[in-house]
Order: sequence, then C-alpha cells, then structure tokens
Amino acid sequence: MRWMKSSLVVLVPIAALACKSAARKAEEVRSCSAITMDAKGAAQCLVLQYKWKQAEALAVATKFQQQQDSIAQTAADSGWRADAARHVKEVKQCAVDPSGEIASCLIGYGWADARAKGAEDSLWRHDSKKHREQVLACTRQRQMQAGACLQLYHKWSPERALAVDDSIRRAQMRR
Repeated sequence: MRWMKSSLVVLVPIAALACKSAARKAEEVRSCSAITMDAKGAAQCLVLQYKWKQAEALAVATKFQQQQDSIAQTAADSGWRADAARHVKEVKQCAVDPSGEIASCLIGYGWADARAKGAEDSLWRHDSKKHREQVLACTRQRQMQAGACLQLYHKWSPERALAVDDSIRRAQMRR
C-alpha cells in the first residue's frame, strides 16, 4: 500500500509534465506553421527555434500540414456544395458559349482550374456520341485536315482537335 501511494505521488507530476509537453509541442508546431509556407519550412523553424530533432520536426510538421490542408479542403467542399445551384447555372451558361472554351468560361466565374477542367471533361464525355459523329464527318471530307474541320465547323478546342489529328496520323502510319 505504501509503495502504491509513493508511486502515485511520483507518476502524477510526470503525467502532468507529459501533457504539458504535448501541449507545448503543439503550440510550437502551430507557431512555426503560421510563419512558413510549407511543412519543410515549419520543420526548419522547429529545429532552429525550439531545438527539435530534424526527423521528428519534419514528421510532425508534415502531419500538421496535412491536417490543415484536409480541414481547408473540407471547408472549401462544403462551401462549394452550398452553392451547387449557382454552379449548375454557370455550367449551363458556359456550355452554350459559342467559343467552346467551357473551362475558361468557368474560370471567369471564379472556379478553380481543376474544377473547371473536370466540369469541361464531364460535359465532353456526356456528348461523346455527338463528338464521334463529328469526327467521322470531318474525316470523310478531304478539303482540310480533321482537326481544322473540327475547330472550324464544330467549335472544338485546339487541344482536342490536335489530339484527334495526331491520333489519325498515328493510325495511318501503322497501316
């Protein structure tokens, strides 16, 4: 009984110091992450200002950065879903844009490049049957290359039209 009491007296302050240490470390990570742009910079700050070991600093700073990125992405996705009706309207307006540059149009509405490109690709795949017919029509005529025909008559983007031209040329070379 006496042994248990003495060990509790010793263990309680040690446990309190361990908790305090974890809280102090967390604060150090937050303060270094606030003044740097990436996990490597935060790790360097931890090493220089708080005398952390390099490997531990990089691991903790990387984990903290990933958590912060995840939180920010969740917030952005939540906001994006809240504005879903507006985004549908923007996609519809850009889909009828005569230039055919849906991604550029969506970026003009403030969309991130990756989201705009994804929406453009989704609309493109949705109309794949129509696009196959357009490619067939342009490959049948002989006045101009298929890519030029697709851009001129069907308002394809230069990237997609040139990809079709390259594909046709590669297929012809294999024959």
